[in-house]
Amino acid sequence: MKVVGIVGSPRRGGNTETLVERVLAGAAAAGAETQMFYLNEMNIRGCQACNHCKEHGRCRQDDDMASLYRALHEAGGIVLGSPVYMSYVTAQTKLFLDRLFAFLGPDLSSTLPPGKKFAMVYSQGGGNDREMIEGLARHVGRMLGMQVVGVTGGNGMNAPGAVRNNPALLEEAFRLGRELAGAC
Repeated sequence: MKVVGIVGSPRRGGNTETLVERVLAGAAAAGAETQMFYLNEMNIRGCQACNHCKEHGRCRQDDDMASLYRALHEAGGIVLGSPVYMSYVTAQTKLFLDRLFAFLGPDLSSTLPPGKKFAMVYSQGGGNDREMIEGLARHVGRMLGMQVVGVTGGNGMNAPGAVRNNPALLEEAFRLGRELAGAC
């Protein structure tokens, strides 16, 4: 079993990265191989709406999304993490989500192998946009044919390292990782 973590935060070492790391630690404790990607450090262009992926089964763009496509195709579990900016995921995360269009066939059914599990983690300074994140997770899961195993995160985490002062949240992230790896 392979579990892939995707960090949509521009801030290295921040709260979102910490939560994704905890999910991957839980997956590794359950015996999964793990891999993490940092969207902010990758060269990913926006979807061009050319429908090449619908006609040829793959995106025509030659950028770093190709390595993500391979990893997501091979993974049994996926965790996506994003801070919440302006009541939505970061631009880096939105760009990634848009490019997942390549995993939808001409009839908009998922071309990913069945049986994948999906989780989301988030961090937010002010506000409380958990319902939006939960809805997004359900939507992405439904579109791509993945089982959503959970969402965790919280607000009041603007300062770097704030999540480390929340042991219950760190434990929940660890548990999500075990579930992604099929251990729960």
